[in-house]
Amino acid sequence: ARGSCVGGIGASRFAVRCAAGSGPGWWKSLPDICSISSFPVRLLPFPPFKLHLRTEGARKPAVRLIDGSFLVLTVLSSWRFEAFGVPLSMSEIEALDTYMKRCKLGPYRLSRALELANLGTVASRQELEALRSRAARRLDVLRHVQQVRLERGEPEGHEWSMPNMPM
Repeated sequence: ARGSCVGGIGASRFAVRCAAGSGPGWWKSLPDICSISSFPVRLLPFPPFKLHLRTEGARKPAVRLIDGSFLVLTVLSSWRFEAFGVPLSMSEIEALDTYMKRCKLGPYRLSRALELANLGTVASRQELEALRSRAARRLDVLRHVQQVRLERGEPEGHEWSMPNMPM
């Protein structure tokens, strides 16, 4: 079922593409490198997030396959709601939340973080800080796992998962 989770972010700058690839593991033979994490897309244990960048004068949006989990964790830990220097819209945030849920990549939801920030209560600030702290730790683990995989040169079909740790 992991092969069925495909997401994209949309709005005026980005177009949504939720069409599935060519079956489970469709990304595992692609040469693309994630522009955010610098990790080969084919080595991701889950489908990449399909980002469609609209550029002025271009008839079709440029497609970038990215590690959506890496983007979400980066946004939460840095508190910069942007991709490639462009602010994320609410529809983009919702698409990333859907992607994280469909791919079962943890409880990290950007819309929840914004909701907590807007509530402004002591309890919401504490919950937000806990979420951001967990996201930062998870991002550190993800970076480490990806670095180890690159150093080992693990084969394309090798299955791996994140070390067990509280989400």
